[in-house]
Amino acid sequence: MSCDKEYLLEVVGLTLSFPAADQRPAKNVLNNVSFGIRRGEILGIVGESGCGKTITALSVAGLLPPAAQIESGSVFLNGQNLLALPDDKRRRLLGQDICMIFQEPLSALNPLMTIGKQLTEVLTSHSDHRIVRAEKAENHKKIIEMLANVGFDNPSRIYNAYPHQISGGQRQRALIAGCLLLKPSLLIADEPTTALDTVTQAQILDQIRRISNKLNLSVLFISHNLLLVEKLCDRAAVMHGSKIIECDTVEEVLHHPKNPYTAELLRHSSFAALSLSKKVPAASDSASGASDDSDDSSASPDTGAPSGFDAASVIGAASAIDAASAEITPLLSLSHLNAGYEGAFFQNSQDDKDILSDVSISVYPGEIMGLVGTSGGGKTTLARVITGLLPASSGQIFENGRLIFDFSQKKHAYSRPSVGLVFQDPYGSLNPYKTISWLLEEPLRVHRIGTKASRREQVLSMMKDVGLPEEYLNYYPHQLSGGLRQRVAIAMSLMLSPSLIIADEPVSALDVSVQTQILKLLWDLHEKKGTAFLFISHDLRVIRTLCSRVAVMENGRIVESGTIEEIFTHPKHAATKNLINAEKSGRFDDHKHSGQGS
Repeated sequence: MSCDKEYLLEVVGLTLSFPAADQRPAKNVLNNVSFGIRRGEILGIVGESGCGKTITALSVAGLLPPAAQIESGSVFLNGQNLLALPDDKRRRLLGQDICMIFQEPLSALNPLMTIGKQLTEVLTSHSDHRIVRAEKAENHKKIIEMLANVGFDNPSRIYNAYPHQISGGQRQRALIAGCLLLKPSLLIADEPTTALDTVTQAQILDQIRRISNKLNLSVLFISHNLLLVEKLCDRAAVMHGSKIIECDTVEEVLHHPKNPYTAELLRHSSFAALSLSKKVPAASDSASGASDDSDDSSASPDTGAPSGFDAASVIGAASAIDAASAEITPLLSLSHLNAGYEGAFFQNSQDDKDILSDVSISVYPGEIMGLVGTSGGGKTTLARVITGLLPASSGQIFENGRLIFDFSQKKHAYSRPSVGLVFQDPYGSLNPYKTISWLLEEPLRVHRIGTKASRREQVLSMMKDVGLPEEYLNYYPHQLSGGLRQRVAIAMSLMLSPSLIIADEPVSALDVSVQTQILKLLWDLHEKKGTAFLFISHDLRVIRTLCSRVAVMENGRIVESGTIEEIFTHPKHAATKNLINAEKSGRFDDHKHSGQGS
């Protein structure tokens, strides 16, 4: 089979399958996939979770798991069929000519090595070792410069840090820096900005575009964020059902879609398919004695308008909480928290400081409180402190007005708060040796809830709620896509029906259609059971859609908080303004395609 010399990379008729569980026939995960990338071009691939985007990228990079079976097809790079190469030659290409940024940075980094050592290894693995030893100082300089180029204010501190000591967004930027060190001809970016805030997203996308133009670098950009695809890419391909169903210029695909599925994706991207009937929260009801039998006529219909919900009712709900807050006891209240990490991360550093500095925040019963901020601002550290995974150095935590943690007095264990936690990295939070059924049943089993049969029924019910087919019961985490793994993690956090769920970027790894489903699920849980949420996200659209109030974090401090209208319409702090401006810079006109393909 010959290739088209116009393309640097050309995938022709690629069909791939995996052996199915329970001795069932093998299932195709790629079906006759074909596309090409020209030199210096950026091609975006979008589609729902599990459609084959990541497997396509792994096929090109030569990183498929051993069980994968290539039924047919070819992958050409510079006219050379990669699938016909021996493993040793294929490996030499990975790094020198092909480089890949992975979706889940925590699982891609060695937890026992510093970031600097791992980036040094990138250089040494693809160079003459005698030359590398002689250029040790030069390599260190290259790495520090690259870390600065991807947005680190203090690259030396990141160089000496271990992966668990930096945020998910910082880990992703470190991976991007390592990828760019070798100046490959093809960069495969699998959801590279998933964990990043809007400001850092804009920086990374601008850098990828700038490097692509300067070095004539071709990029295969995989993302569920259509806004990013339009901002960065020259062409876009849409995957559905293990096939590419549409491929054209970004303008044609995103503004004049030919396939009904593409039009539906575009509608979901603006949450037009999400209709939330937002009532005044329970906090206001308890204060005023209002009945739950309210008139639903104010709920917004699913008209396809980009807003997708009644924004006025959100503002009213938030105002009701503020007005009643003097009379209502917070479900969870943090008072003057300070926290940080000890050890090598700050060793011999001139800027030793807490990750969290004097943080005070309250979450009221039945509300959804948003928390936004730049990558590394302390959002995930705050979640770890609340759940007891990390001790604070000072401050207090109250639950329903009762002191449960007093870090100033070193009394850390009055009781555990009724809190569930959805982690940012689903692969790192799931036991790779256990099936999905075992993982979902574990919280019930540990707390001795129900019989084996009743626990099984609860697991099946929860899988249905989060959109996981029953066939995945006996699958292992590595057999699922990133989006499906995140749904498992969300289901685990919901099994015990906690009074507060801390959701740390729960939809960041999901495609736009599944985001809508999960947000609707979280809202329904909030409505039916009165569950409160502390919702951590870098996606301001998600915060606007779901939350009544929001707090903004920067450099470990709460710099601004208030209602959605106050913060996003009249921001006061520079950090808030930067987040909003960065979001606007990547937005496209949703109205152009809201009715396409219907």
